Amino acid sequence: MEAGKRSIRDIFNGMRILEIPYFQRAYVWGEENWDRFLEDMESVSSSKKPYFLGSVILKQKPTGAGSAPGDVRILIDGQQRLTTLFLFLKALAKTRNQEALVRQAFYNMAGQLAVSHNHLDSPVFEAIMDDRVTAKTEEKFALNQVLAAYRYFEKQDTRLKAIDPMQLFNNVYFVGIDLGAEEDEQQVFNTINSLGVSLSTAELLKNDLFSRDNAALFDESWLPSFEADEDTRQYWTSAITAGRERRENIDLFMQAYLLMVAANPDQVRVDALYPSFKEHLKSVADRKAFIEDLTQCAAVYREHIDPGIQDVQLGKEDYIDRLTVMVFGLSTTTVVPYILYVLRNVNGQERDRIVYLIEGYLVRRILCKATSKNYNRFFGTLIRDGIQTAQALADRLKAEAATINYYPDDLAVRAGVQNSDLTNKQALTILWLLELSVRNHKKQSTALSGLSHYSLEHLMPKKWRNHWGTLPPEEAATRDQTLKRLGNLSLLASGLNTSVSDSDWIIKKQGSGSHLGLLEYAKGLETLSPDLPLSNWDEASIAARGNRLADQIVKTWPAPT
Repeated sequence: MEAGKRSIRDIFNGMRILEIPYFQRAYVWGEENWDRFLEDMESVSSSKKPYFLGSVILKQKPTGAGSAPGDVRILIDGQQRLTTLFLFLKALAKTRNQEALVRQAFYNMAGQLAVSHNHLDSPVFEAIMDDRVTAKTEEKFALNQVLAAYRYFEKQDTRLKAIDPMQLFNNVYFVGIDLGAEEDEQQVFNTINSLGVSLSTAELLKNDLFSRDNAALFDESWLPSFEADEDTRQYWTSAITAGRERRENIDLFMQAYLLMVAANPDQVRVDALYPSFKEHLKSVADRKAFIEDLTQCAAVYREHIDPGIQDVQLGKEDYIDRLTVMVFGLSTTTVVPYILYVLRNVNGQERDRIVYLIEGYLVRRILCKATSKNYNRFFGTLIRDGIQTAQALADRLKAEAATINYYPDDLAVRAGVQNSDLTNKQALTILWLLELSVRNHKKQSTALSGLSHYSLEHLMPKKWRNHWGTLPPEEAATRDQTLKRLGNLSLLASGLNTSVSDSDWIIKKQGSGSHLGLLEYAKGLETLSPDLPLSNWDEASIAARGNRLADQIVKTWPAPT
């Protein structure tokens, strides 16, 4: 490895071709980046002072029989900056009628453009640099950021005319790192990723599986599965919360898939997923078969797992969707690998029974404040042990009774309902699932909307001291804790006006003036309707409702048999 200060002329020396990995992500910089870049170039031109443009990491491309001659380097880091530099200098030279500068700087002695771009940007990038942009090019790449960047710089002709390109060639520099062909590219990718370049596992894996030499395989497998159109790309790149981290949906799928196929799921490191994939690929004899299996599994995942499911109205027996609401609503994504395993291997009612059993397992453990820290390992063992029937899963859960993975019994659930202090998201999700389960859908005039349409209401408000009387300090402290219990919480489709929400029980039910109360907004809710006729709401009422909810919960999600 060699590192040091590099000028533009050092990097583009007339002999070298920089090759961006063919299936690398597209150019993504936007107007804010371009404007900042332009301001910096103006400053370099006027001040004539050195300007650091970041790092460029290159790796010598291996040579051998059939390899193209010459010095070809793989561009590991610096794609966004160098692409912007090319487009900017092209627009600058054209505006100042100095286009010979660009040809001298960015074309090698054989007349080849010194950068070979990725498959998404290569056609339009080369058309711009070679002055071959046509109306057809404009139409085809209307949404492409490479073309957008060039058009942005072109429109800044007044500012460009004041910039001396020779000052840029003389003063812009990089820190260049050159890797030999034998050096470990994987470690470099991982380091870049850990330092904030958001390369997903899928992007890294894609460049490991495909190259210019097998582009046809990419077109028939990966492309239709993950990049077919904008809807497909948005589905896979949608942000999800996994524990304390935000990740792309495709990374969650990749994690689930690897846990399914790895010989030893315990060796799959979620915090180092790409290296785990690389290790697994060492044992894969047929990569084409691996790619086919991966994309087939991706189709199953996309058909059944929707990160936006909380916005959707569901039926009582939409078991997969119900569980998915919990997974994404409560960031319990560690269960996804086993869900995918079941989706792929089990069909019909047997699959529904397994999924419903998992839902009950999660609900009961939330109510009992049982830890979720071991879920990744536990659900991984269900995959490893081939648990593909509801009876096998029930037997396993019963066998875990004395372990950290226990399935809480009815007594523990009842105690949890009366004593556990749940988060708002936990309480809202459980109440929504319970409402979906216990209501008579045929007799209800109003359908239950998706979870995201509801908010959580404290029937006895947190600010009870304003309108609910006074209590001795000890009793007041007890009330402050009691009002957090599930018996005092309800989902509501529309939040109550603050003046109504904090008022006494009668006004809270009936409303005040133009502001409606619970009798209107809780209409049709089976989990609350029985309590609305009460003339008083206190600790005894909360405990009684808690008992009723507990009865419904243990009946809705019975212990495994």
